[in-house]
Parts: sequence; C-alpha cells; structure tokens
Amino acid sequence: MGYPTRFSRERSTPNVVSRRAFYHPELDVLRFFAFLAVFLHHALPRESGHYLENGLSPFATEWMLAAKEAGAYGVDLFFVLSSYLITELLLREHASRGKFSVPAFYIRRALRIWPLYFTFLAATVFVIPRIFPDERFGPKYIGSFALFVGNWVCAFYGLPFSVASPLWSISVEEQFYLGWPLLLLIFGVSRIRHLAVAMIAIAVATRVLLAAFDVEHPGVWCNTFARLDSIAVGAILAVSLGGHAPRIKRVPRLILFFVALVMFLLAAKYLGQDGPSSIVTYSVTAAAGVMLLVAVLHTDAAFLRLRPFSWFVYLGRISYGLYVFHLLSIALLPTLFVTAFGIAPTFGQRVVLSFLLTVLFAASSYTWLEEPFLRLKRRFTYGEAELPAGSRGSALDHRARALPETSYPRRHSLH
Repeated sequence: MGYPTRFSRERSTPNVVSRRAFYHPELDVLRFFAFLAVFLHHALPRESGHYLENGLSPFATEWMLAAKEAGAYGVDLFFVLSSYLITELLLREHASRGKFSVPAFYIRRALRIWPLYFTFLAATVFVIPRIFPDERFGPKYIGSFALFVGNWVCAFYGLPFSVASPLWSISVEEQFYLGWPLLLLIFGVSRIRHLAVAMIAIAVATRVLLAAFDVEHPGVWCNTFARLDSIAVGAILAVSLGGHAPRIKRVPRLILFFVALVMFLLAAKYLGQDGPSSIVTYSVTAAAGVMLLVAVLHTDAAFLRLRPFSWFVYLGRISYGLYVFHLLSIALLPTLFVTAFGIAPTFGQRVVLSFLLTVLFAASSYTWLEEPFLRLKRRFTYGEAELPAGSRGSALDHRARALPETSYPRRHSLH
C-alpha cells in the first residue's frame, strides 16, 4: 500500500495519535557532505600549477581538478534531497489529514529560509562592501535575489562578483517550493510520477534549445527549467518508496554509493555545464544524486547517535548556514589571519580555517537567528509531527509504521 491519492477521498478516521517525527539523521550527514563538496569546489585552486608544485603528477593533477569541479554538483544533491523531503512531508500530511495546507506549507518554508537569507542579503548590501570594496552586487542582483528570481538574472547577466553569489540556488529552490504544492493540489498526488517525467522532459528540451543557441555558462547552470532533473527524481523517489527506507543490503549500498561518486567525477571531467554535452550532464548528476540518497537511507542508523558520527549530523542540521556563509568565510579568512599573525596563511591553513570559520558563523546563526523561527515553524507543522495510526492495514497505518521511534529530537529542515 502507498499514500492516498485523492484529497477528498480515502480519508482515515484516526483513533490514536502517534507522535513520530519524520527524521533520518543520515540525510543530515549526506546534506553536510553535499555542502562540503561545494565548499571544496570554491576553496581549492583552479590552477594546475599549484598541484604540480606540491608534488602531484600531471595525471593526478588532472583528476584532482576533475574532483574539484565535481564539487559543484553538490548543488544537484541538495536539489534531490530537498525534493525528496518536501514531497515526502507533503505526502505524510496528506496521509494523516486527508489533505495538505498550502498556506501552512508556505509559512513553514518562509520561516525556515527567510530569516537567515534576508539577514545575509542585507549584510551583503550594507556591511560586506565595507570589508571587501571589490564586491559587485548591484541593484539588479539586489532586487532579483530579494524576490527569489536571482538565478534568472545570473543566467542572463552572469554570476555577481560577490560572497552572495551561491544564493542563486536558493532562488531555484524557492521557485520549487512555490510551484510544487500547487501542482499537487491541481493534479493530485497520484500524478506525481507523471509530473516528474514531464519535468525531466522540459529540462532536457530546455538544454537542447540552449545548446542550439550556444548559451554559455551560467546560462544553463542557473536556469530553473534546465535544472529540473534533480528535483524530478527526488519526487519520484519519495512516492516510489511510499514512506519506507529502501531495504538493501550493505554491499549493494556500497556499490551504489561508489558508482554515484564515479558518475559525479566523470560528469565533471568529460561533460560540460553548457553546450551539447550539457544535454545529458544534469540527467547524469540527478541519477547520481538519487543513487547516493538510496545508498544512505536506512530504517534506523543507530551509530549516528554516537560521537564522532553525531557531529556530522549536527553539521548537516546547520548546513543551510554553512552554505550561506562559506564564500564569505573563504574571502574573510586571509584578512583575519594577517591581522592576527602578521603573515599570510598557507593554502592548507586557509582551507581548514575558513571551514572552521564557516562552522562558527553557521552555528551562531542557527542558535541565535534560525532556532526561534524554527520553534515558530512547528506551529504550522502537521504531517511531520503527528501521524494517526488509523485502522489496521490502511495506507495511513502503513505510513505510521514505516519509520521506527528514534531518540532524535529534530525534524528535517531541508537545508
């Protein structure tokens, strides 16, 4: 059995309320490593000379640069995760209540995304230019990023020379958050696979058109319609699993995991982010992302309660802040280091210390800025927190039993 497929039918009458929060800590770990990939993509040097000077062979340097470029596809993994979780949580709310509330969904997303996003955007406009006079985040970027259409301005005019440039992907996710529940409301949850297949077709057709007109980077990279593959496969996975974690043995999981990593690496080395090869690039990275998700998704990953594994869970929980602050930290660290020690940092020091600075910023933001809004967000939460058990054998009872009780107190924040 799966989820009910109509908003007005198959509504269960609950007789017991089981407070099972939908929470998979291993997805937080995966989210952290998606961020780490993006961080290394920005922190590692692009010039081959740096690696050759440090003793790497030309062959090793070639693959090191490919690995660096593959880190950019951590964004695709974020898209897969967000789509999977959004779809899963909407389906859970529909299963428990017979419907889902679009206004409540929008409020939850706003409370999660907007406080940090607009705080950082304001800092980018009013504070950061005083630290970095070379910042170029002009009016067209300020306005478009504030309206969550910044990715489209980036697609047409290029990415801004700014520590806020990675936030273009937040615009893509916000557009998904705006449209997805409306599509499900109009077509019904039974049409999720059809909608997802249509999204993949639109994405491929868009990339064919962009390649035909020789649109260059970041015209494809930042185009919402060209990047729908990852969002589509995440939704397909959510409805296909029906609330279950995949029952796969350890060896097949490891094979899936490493094949997915190889796919990301080969896409970075042999395929492009624009041009004819981009027609298949984002389908490959979407497939790799969903394979990674399947590989790590467990019924219960008890070892993640133990240190040091629990540290990765926490880092995944604050990964939204890590993503927002990481470029600022990479840019800021050399200045702080010179001020403190009077010398420029080595490359290794710069990478490690900028990562630690990113963690400091993100942890502070999570504790003092984001958490108060997360507590408010839970007032508008339905399917994530309360699951009526329903009658034996019903779709709702099937959903409620799919995940065991755990001791983790947090719910997925999607970032």
